[in-house]
Amino acid sequence: MTRDKILDAAALEIERNGLTQFRVKRVASEAGISVALLYSYFEDREGLIAETIVHRFRQVLLGTAGIFTEPLKNVKTADDLRGALKIMIADAQLPNRTEARILRIEGISFAHHNPTASAGILAAKAEVSDLIVSCVQPLVEKNLLAQGMSGIAFARIWYALFFGQIALEGEHSLSIGTAEWLTALNVLANAMVTSDEREPAH
Repeated sequence: MTRDKILDAAALEIERNGLTQFRVKRVASEAGISVALLYSYFEDREGLIAETIVHRFRQVLLGTAGIFTEPLKNVKTADDLRGALKIMIADAQLPNRTEARILRIEGISFAHHNPTASAGILAAKAEVSDLIVSCVQPLVEKNLLAQGMSGIAFARIWYALFFGQIALEGEHSLSIGTAEWLTALNVLANAMVTSDEREPAH
């Protein structure tokens, strides 16, 4: 519990002051412990930062995975899946989702230069990928996806859309209005769902 409290405090320190102004003393104060106790859990400042990046990255990925896993839990028909996709689309547009995407991108950037963070991020990706696949597989078994659309492709397309959006924000030739973007996502969602109610595969 103390370790998680330190990591949460360190994540706040990074969000408030960035990596260059990161101070262990402020982290200890935020966590309500001494600097000496903090260093009994982490070898040095660099190690604390690396584990914090992994900790936050995993939280962000698990939170984002909720976009997929929660709406898909009770899907039984093609109409259920269309409704679930509408929920996913709306949820992915919330401002806190954009903040999560930014944190994820920053985490990946840091991990390129730190072996501990890099390994931890790979493990978090594997964990979340397995979680998403376990929720998408029943759609395949119930024949709810359009012909030629695999479960992996279905999940990857939506994941890429939600995370890729942040990279295209701003004023340029690929800028798109919210209404136009949501309409396009709904068109894509409908195209990915089977147009007929087929019997589950045996």
